[in-house]
Amino acid sequence: MSVADNHEWQQHFKSWLTRTASAADDITDSGIRRIRRRFGREGVPKIQPYMGYASTDFIHLHGRVLTNPPISADYQSDRWWRNLSNAIQRFVSDEVPGVTVEATLDGQRATTTSDAEGYFHLELPRSESRDHVFWDIATLRILNHPRARRQSDRASCGVLSVPPDARYAIISDVDDTILHTGATDIATMAKLTFFGNARTRAPLDGVAELYEHLQRDTHGVPTNPIFYVSSSPWNLYDLLEDFLELNAIPRGPLLLRDLGFDENKFLKSGHDHKLDKARRLIKTFDQLPFLLFGDSGQEDARLYAAAAAEFPKRIHGIFIRDIDPDLVSNHDAKVDQYVRKSAEVGVPMYLVKDSTQAAEIAIEHGWLTPEAITPIQNATRRDVKRPEA
Repeated sequence: MSVADNHEWQQHFKSWLTRTASAADDITDSGIRRIRRRFGREGVPKIQPYMGYASTDFIHLHGRVLTNPPISADYQSDRWWRNLSNAIQRFVSDEVPGVTVEATLDGQRATTTSDAEGYFHLELPRSESRDHVFWDIATLRILNHPRARRQSDRASCGVLSVPPDARYAIISDVDDTILHTGATDIATMAKLTFFGNARTRAPLDGVAELYEHLQRDTHGVPTNPIFYVSSSPWNLYDLLEDFLELNAIPRGPLLLRDLGFDENKFLKSGHDHKLDKARRLIKTFDQLPFLLFGDSGQEDARLYAAAAAEFPKRIHGIFIRDIDPDLVSNHDAKVDQYVRKSAEVGVPMYLVKDSTQAAEIAIEHGWLTPEAITPIQNATRRDVKRPEA
């Protein structure tokens, strides 16, 4: 068997194995739901909303229908066993397929149906008379489900609306770009995921101040949208949303990944879904240039260089955080090749050691005003001295 034939056979086998596992997963979920119905243990469906965003023509909303959505955590008193219990609940999700969900905003309405994993996506026509409010709120509710309850069948969903005077949009990775995850070390990553919470997770030094200045205009008004992409599963959505709030990092839509066996889901290897999400955002907001932020620990440099090759006039700059700034490592060498590839299409890519260096480069390009450097420097120095939680 030739090398090409062997590779093709491996790809066919991998695809077959994925489809088989996906089918088994669906059958198992369906069987569990039948048993619960038989014993009257179905649970009450509730909506877990995800932050949405408004484009020129549509308001994009999504979320999930579960009978066990994440509970609000008490970050001051939670201990490791409570964090572990919450983490297990996040991953043992009890999704509800086939539920009709209605969304309302500015008098516009739309409905959709949750899929086999409980996820739903819908688009509302954007009202022509809609005011340009940076953050708005849409209302979601469950329609005509026999177990829905009036007091729990509704949810509010934050909607990011890009104002006409936005100068650029930001796409930022999460893991080891704004949040210490130890993504290059499986043991460390598992420990942080299962035994920590949003309060114990540490942000990158100075990142809150850097992103706040990037988001705001010269008058301090939130103007430039930030979108967060991550290989983390949607099961961690509430933890990441709380992390942004607790650490005063500007909020923005979190675009995560489904946890499942399908070809396009979390158990598939690689991080290319982040490129797909970046591509969709760049096409959706076709009047805005983009700044991209990632880290050197995973595939961000490769993915962003690919985006630069596809959209060289739309991407104005790429920042890659060095996960080991005190060392010359294989990560640096890997990034260097994509720095060169990005430069070939006219898009600068920078390997930066911290938020201060990123701010200095942004000021040189006019993406930040010179006045931003002092507070970002101070915040970076302060965070370096921050005790571990």
